[in-house]
Amino acid sequence: MGSCRWAKWDVEIIDTPDLFSSEVSQTDPGCTERGRCYLLSAPGPHALLLVTQLGRFTAQDQQAWSGVKALFGDGIVTHTIVVFTREEDLAGGSLQHYVRDTGNRALRELVAECGGRFCAFDNRAAGGKREAQVMELMGLVEELMRHHGGAPYTNELYSLAQALGGTDPVERLRMVAERVASCAQRRRERWPLAWLWRWPKARGTWCKLGVCTLLGALVLLCLLYRHRPEAVTG
Repeated sequence: MGSCRWAKWDVEIIDTPDLFSSEVSQTDPGCTERGRCYLLSAPGPHALLLVTQLGRFTAQDQQAWSGVKALFGDGIVTHTIVVFTREEDLAGGSLQHYVRDTGNRALRELVAECGGRFCAFDNRAAGGKREAQVMELMGLVEELMRHHGGAPYTNELYSLAQALGGTDPVERLRMVAERVASCAQRRRERWPLAWLWRWPKARGTWCKLGVCTLLGALVLLCLLYRHRPEAVTG
């Protein structure tokens, strides 16, 4: 974790292990690093910057975004700004036009989900242009903070981290990590067919999808049968 000062802003930067990949359950099975992320960022972020390379919003990036929402809750989208790198690839074109006209549907949905908040950085920028890019980003952050009345993003885990402020650091981390694990489990179980994805890998994804489709069809047939028109008798 580090901090820096830019003009009138104090900016804290948190560097964490990879918490948002599809392998996070293997790399952080006890939710220790995810719990530490909460403690380091308490009482909560005023803005979350989702950084992605221009023209390269891939399936892996979508998984990372899903991981962000899984860790912080879906409400984090209200505090998120999309930051594109490699603005120079636009060759002078409009960033707004690129976002609006891109054929990458997932990217368009991401920007819309984040309230249309985005900006871009030219990796080759220097001097005044680099400063202007930072000013644009900080302007978006300030606008976001005004919209939320200066309050940071919070949820039950941040509230717990705050309530445990005077607790022994090791015990505090343990309790927050346990709550992170509990919330993750509840999130998985909210999906009615989540148990299918706990089958052995040998079953295969296509087999699971096939069973999901079959069950969905059966449910639909049952609903249609229950609501069929009654026969009219004389």
